[in-house]
Amino acid sequence: MRKWICCTCQIQDSNEEEHLKSSQKQSDDVNHKNPKPAAVAKHEVQQKEPLPVEVPPLSLDEVKEKTENFGSKALIGEGSYGRVYYATLNDGVAVALKKLDVAPEAESDAEFLSQVSMVSRLKHENLSQLLGFCVDGNLRVLAYEFATMGSLHDILHGRKGVQGTARRHQDSVKIKSNNALIPS
Repeated sequence: MRKWICCTCQIQDSNEEEHLKSSQKQSDDVNHKNPKPAAVAKHEVQQKEPLPVEVPPLSLDEVKEKTENFGSKALIGEGSYGRVYYATLNDGVAVALKKLDVAPEAESDAEFLSQVSMVSRLKHENLSQLLGFCVDGNLRVLAYEFATMGSLHDILHGRKGVQGTARRHQDSVKIKSNNALIPS
């Protein structure tokens, strides 16, 4: 079964095409009797129940226990969307727990879970896999597989950066990222 992403970023099964076509046909029939703008008719077809989330929910108690209540010892990073903590879950899997900063006018749980549903379906060798999530009131936590090598930024700019580039800079040689090889 193939998955595809439409322009509204909703992932849909390819066998749902028939359903969408029949819904569109019914919508077109109705439009001839009671004309509506095409955008309204299209929006009505795409409004449906979100797909289920393909990763398990995590309990707030487990998340707090494994991060020592989001303490500084477990903190491994901070960004514009929140803080990232290291934890080993009860099943022994090492994860990076991203605790999202939530504004007072935050999106509803349904909107957030719809986005989690989409992210849970993203599968690619170059993406960290979403392994779980936690929603409790305004608290939103995403659990991703822990990247043992760190981020690309860490590799390029951190202490583990490409060695020898400083010498190349002194010689005024143009350096591009696709010319730099990272030894294992």
